[in-house]
Amino acid sequence: MPNTELLLLFVAAIAILLFAIIRLKINPFLVLPGVGLLTGIASGLPLATVAKLLGDGFGQTLGSIGMVIGLGIILGNLLADARATEQIAALLLRVVGVRRAPLAVNITGYLVSIPVFLNAAFIVFMPLLRDLSRTTRLPLVTLVTAYLVAGIGTHCIVPPTPGPLAVMGALKLDPGPFIGWGMLVALLPMVVGLIAGNYFGKQPAMQIAEDEQTATALTPAADTQPRPSGGLSLFLLLFPILLILVGSLTAQFLPETSQARKVLAFVGDKNVAMLVGLALAGVMLSNYRRKSFEEIVADGGANAGLLILIVGAGGSFGAIINGSGIADALVGALQALNLSMLWLAFLLTAILRAAQGSATVSAVTTASLLAPMIAPAGASPLMVGLAICCGSMCCSFPNDSGFWVISRFSGLNVNQMLRVWTLTSSVAGIAGFVVVLILNALLG
Repeated sequence: MPNTELLLLFVAAIAILLFAIIRLKINPFLVLPGVGLLTGIASGLPLATVAKLLGDGFGQTLGSIGMVIGLGIILGNLLADARATEQIAALLLRVVGVRRAPLAVNITGYLVSIPVFLNAAFIVFMPLLRDLSRTTRLPLVTLVTAYLVAGIGTHCIVPPTPGPLAVMGALKLDPGPFIGWGMLVALLPMVVGLIAGNYFGKQPAMQIAEDEQTATALTPAADTQPRPSGGLSLFLLLFPILLILVGSLTAQFLPETSQARKVLAFVGDKNVAMLVGLALAGVMLSNYRRKSFEEIVADGGANAGLLILIVGAGGSFGAIINGSGIADALVGALQALNLSMLWLAFLLTAILRAAQGSATVSAVTTASLLAPMIAPAGASPLMVGLAICCGSMCCSFPNDSGFWVISRFSGLNVNQMLRVWTLTSSVAGIAGFVVVLILNALLG
């Protein structure tokens, strides 16, 4: 099929995909392979090839990251259930001081949202933010903004949350460098959240009205359940990430014949590191859990199930795009337009996020589409992956379920949400993308 027709087919496929998800409310797990199937047939691929690409794309993607997604979600549930996330916040508050409470919650959002889903973590922390606002007399909107924007940064950029994990798998990135550079890129969005929080705190129209019913519903009942120390909690949160980073660094500094390199590379494998980290947390937090370990695993599995299927479906769609020749046609068009792959990755992800609401789906879709185009375009897969993750931070409108979760539990009305959440997280995503552009220029 000529390149022009392939490009038109690609545009039609994206339009159908968005229409099915947004207007028809069909789950992305069904839409992605379904549209991929139709695209493959329309491109003229043999039917047997279309069927094989769908299965291979799904299996290869999940073989790369499926286990890590499940283990990461279970670890996040365990930390939240044992109140370890709350203890991290308390530790940081003691370190930086009550007068710097916005900085403490800012750093907390950055750290806690690495393993714990942002929405779930925010619901857990909202009572603490309200109490902290009352005791410090700081505007609640200052604390909420500082926490949320820092949290969306690591949630969208740093594995093991599903979005960045899907990007890592689709682009076949080494986990260590991706996590390390991702944590660096997420620092500037964190600063954006801190600055924006202080700014909104001075605006009368941005103050959060105290809803007694909401505040009462959110206030946890007093309990005598023991809690882990802040130091232990922070260690357990960072332990699997440190294992992965160490495993990657050994490949750079130790000879191939070194036994230490083999051992550290083994424990630094993303699947092994997450499994070891979860096992250690399960043992160390056994006296602090409110639920049984079996319940925590079951809850994590339920939460992970659909996400894993959506990620795999994105792999199927991407395999069709690659196998049909659409990817090659897009590379040619990009070269003709002189458009950088980094800009395409960032803008396409942001547009998809605005269109259908989900940061994870937008990241999965873009990564699957662009994966076969990166090498021919001469771009860095690592930088493209980071650009995709930054784009997924942007453009969260009311079609995003997280928009309403945050509004409900924070007390922010829609107009306030559009400034605190939509605008500020988009600015944070742009800030992160600027860091990616600088890194790409420096590192080549």
